[in-house]
Amino acid sequence: MNIILMISNYFHDLATALLASNIAVVYILGKILDENENKYQLMFGVFSKLSYITYGALAYIILAGIPRAIFFMEFEWNPAVGKGQIAALVIKHLFLISVTIFGLVVHRKYIKKYGSK
Repeated sequence: MNIILMISNYFHDLATALLASNIAVVYILGKILDENENKYQLMFGVFSKLSYITYGALAYIILAGIPRAIFFMEFEWNPAVGKGQIAALVIKHLFLISVTIFGLVVHRKYIKKYGSK
C-alpha cells in the first residue's frame, strides 16, 4: 500500500506541475492574442487542446488528492513535525492553491475570449 500511495502522491505532484505549466502557456498565448488578434483561427485549436489538459490535470489532482488527504497526517505531517518542515508544508500548499485558483481564473478568461468560434 505504501508504494501505491507514494506513486499516487508523485503523480499528484506531477499533475500539479502540468496544470501550472499549462496555465502559463494559456496566459502567454492569451497575452499574445490580446496584442494581435489576427491569429485567432490557429489559437482556437490551441486553446481547445489546452482546455483538455487543464481540466484533465485538475480532475487528477482532485482524485489523487483524496487518498493523499486521507494519509496526509501519517505520510507528510508526522514526518515533518520536529524537523522544521511544517512551515514549508503550509507555504507549499498555500502557494499551490493560489497557483491553481489564479490558473483557473486565467484559463476561464482566455477560453471564454478565444476558445470558441
